[in-house]
Amino acid sequence: MPRSSAYLNRLKAARAQLLDRGVVSEGLLPEPIERSWSRCASTGQPLEVKLQIAPLTQQELNEIREKNSRLLHQARPEMENLQSQTLGTQSMVILTDAHGTILHALGDPEFISKAQRVALQPGVSWSEENTGTNAIGTALVEKAPVFVMGAEHYYSQNAFLNCSASPILDPYGQTIGVLDVSGDYRQPQAHTMALVRMSAQMIENRLFSAEFSREITLHFHARSEFIGTLWEGIAVFSPDGHLLAINRGGAALLGLNQIQVSNLSFGDLFQGTLAYLLSSARRCLPQSAPLTTQANQQLFARVEPGIYMNVSAGSEKSATKAAAQIPELEISMLDRLDSGDTQMRTVIDRVKKVLKRDIPILVEGETGTGKELLAKAIHEASGRKGVFVAINCASIPEGLIEAELFGYEEGAFTGAKRSGVSGKIMQANGGTLFLDEIGEMPLQLQARLLRVLQEREIVPLGSAKGTPVDIAIVSATNRKLRDHVDAGEFREDLYYRLNGLRVCLPPLRDRNDLDALISKILSEESDGQVSLHRETISLLKQHPWRGNIRQLRNVLRAALAFLEDDHVIRTQHLPDDFIEESQRGGLSAQPSESKGTPSILAAESDLIWQALQAHAGNMTQAAKQLGISRATLYRKVQKLQQA
Repeated sequence: MPRSSAYLNRLKAARAQLLDRGVVSEGLLPEPIERSWSRCASTGQPLEVKLQIAPLTQQELNEIREKNSRLLHQARPEMENLQSQTLGTQSMVILTDAHGTILHALGDPEFISKAQRVALQPGVSWSEENTGTNAIGTALVEKAPVFVMGAEHYYSQNAFLNCSASPILDPYGQTIGVLDVSGDYRQPQAHTMALVRMSAQMIENRLFSAEFSREITLHFHARSEFIGTLWEGIAVFSPDGHLLAINRGGAALLGLNQIQVSNLSFGDLFQGTLAYLLSSARRCLPQSAPLTTQANQQLFARVEPGIYMNVSAGSEKSATKAAAQIPELEISMLDRLDSGDTQMRTVIDRVKKVLKRDIPILVEGETGTGKELLAKAIHEASGRKGVFVAINCASIPEGLIEAELFGYEEGAFTGAKRSGVSGKIMQANGGTLFLDEIGEMPLQLQARLLRVLQEREIVPLGSAKGTPVDIAIVSATNRKLRDHVDAGEFREDLYYRLNGLRVCLPPLRDRNDLDALISKILSEESDGQVSLHRETISLLKQHPWRGNIRQLRNVLRAALAFLEDDHVIRTQHLPDDFIEESQRGGLSAQPSESKGTPSILAAESDLIWQALQAHAGNMTQAAKQLGISRATLYRKVQKLQQA
């Protein structure tokens, strides 16, 4: 962090005081620097001494590197990445052990040569005892990130350096090293400290994953898209739910002290059980699932069961025994559909309230929004022992749909099978019948379906005998079914039979969980770690998504097929028709915004501004009052501002 000219004057005054009296007046220096100068002065070391520090022998350095091999292995990739971000700044990236001894250094050759003149090189300890106030040694004492600029170094021979350092903690909260970037004090380093802190945290997360690859690991955050990033919380549990370790991100999210986590269990931190989460993982839980803390904080989590889920027969006996003690629990697919969008969460909550109450559910939503997936989730969560049977009323020829639904007896019509055929309704007996595109059902069949729903009995074609049926009905349409009724295309009495609960699935363009959905689809469709280039992310977020989630999945599948060795999806990997559609711009006509009359648009504008004013500009609360998603409200406000 750059210091002002006024501060530089105070720094000169402080240094003069230290030379003259051996102490510094309070308030002249940042507290970490002031404390460090006081520690160094208390040893009696003079400020202007020219240090002569010999590095360790190569054998001694190799021995220390061997002791810290785990740290070195996990830090090297982050050091190389950090070096690439600081190229051309006359600087070097440094890794030390817990005592400040430099293990490895990367950087500009010219600057490295200059740094060697003050023994800033592998094999030298940069603890405060050895080299006075400096970012590495002071960060170790302060146990916090430290920036030391130029003359803030205790020894004047180091005043040509600007140094940013951050301690690296092991999975148990103990300091095991320091990551530092040291450079020429004349070079701007406004963002260096932030880069160092982020890189140190990435190293900690790498150490965490390596240390606990066999244990039960929970990745969590308040926002699902942050799972898998350096900001995620990571907690490790034993099979009986005992907390073994937690990273500093997780400790911060849960309000814990990272070091003091002994005697805590899963139940002390979260609602539900660890067994429930493990059962979810066995069922291929998507990228993240809802998780609630004991303080009622809503989080998202991804569980990695380690060997407690994947053990081969006859191996890892203790793990097998531990896994056997974890009960198999059912988990509703409904929870898997919740990836962070508030509208979807509302749909799921409403559906849960009518499960097992014999209430028919009508699902409305654009093509590709996941209506059948929701119907399957409803069936699974209902606990019905029969099967899930789906029929698309728009795809079956009108002459065959009656036979498909109701079945037929032998000889019912020319070409009928000798043994007859049970229809979809009978196949769903004891289970759930999903009627997709219900608005396309012919009127004459609507009367027969109404009778089945009223009498709970089915009469196959060619038969005079009725058979009792026990079915749950979920129907779906990509239009408002009420519009079909008003147009005389759908029976009103059947509409009220099917509309026990109506839920509307939001289109993808109105959802606020696109990042989570992309992450979930990539994890399901690819074998390894795949990331998106920032230009790709920008393009995906700007796309109108006429085909919704189905289109998103197809686009990502195609991109994966063209993926190259670096595992980064770039814009050239995306399908041509997707690019063309993006270039044509947004949706040509959205009924809520493009087809309204001026008076309707004006009324809508008034409602939006009134809601925003009532909630002091809070978009979330205003959207809730208006009954729309926050993403939709943002889009409407932007259009109003452009009008």
